[in-house]
This record gives sequence, C-alpha cells and structure tokens, in this order.
Amino acid sequence: MLNPLFFSPMPKTFLYANAPSEDGATPSVKGDEPNGPVFDHRDKVRILVIGRPSAVNRVITEMSHVGFSDSVEWSKPIPTDRKQEAMRVLTRVVFSDS
Repeated sequence: MLNPLFFSPMPKTFLYANAPSEDGATPSVKGDEPNGPVFDHRDKVRILVIGRPSAVNRVITEMSHVGFSDSVEWSKPIPTDRKQEAMRVLTRVVFSDS
C-alpha cells in the first residue's frame, strides 16, 4: 500500500485532465489585444503504470485515495507484449515554463 504521506493531493489549479488541442496551445480570447489572440502554452504529460492488471488497478485505486487522480481519468488497460502484463495511461496537461 502506498504511504499517504508520500503523495499529497495535486492542486487542480495547474493540472488539467483533458488537453484543449493536440499541439497544447490554446488561444485566450481577449477582445482588446492589439496583436491578436494570446496563446496559453501548456504541455502534455503522460504517466504510465505497467504490471499485472490487478496490481496496476490497485496502484490506480491507491492514487485515487490519496487525491493524485481519479480512477476514471486513466485509460482502459492496454496489453503489452509480455504475458499477464498491461499498462494504463494518465494524460495531464500542465502549464509550460516558457
């Protein structure tokens, strides 16, 4: 079991579950901008959990309990080339540094 002190709840102010566009840039509509729309730069980050399907589901459930993610945000299990192994992916969008 994951130590609840290890994970602190992720602030939803900078993490987004769905990307607004494939390139990660979204125009921010401001009518009085002289040079056109301002682009809000965001980056996609993907988190993978790989292992036996039951273990993967257990880790995702524990992450949900500590507030890291909701289990419904993760992809469906994707089989790997190894026996009894699957992976699930969580995609988040974060503000870029630049």
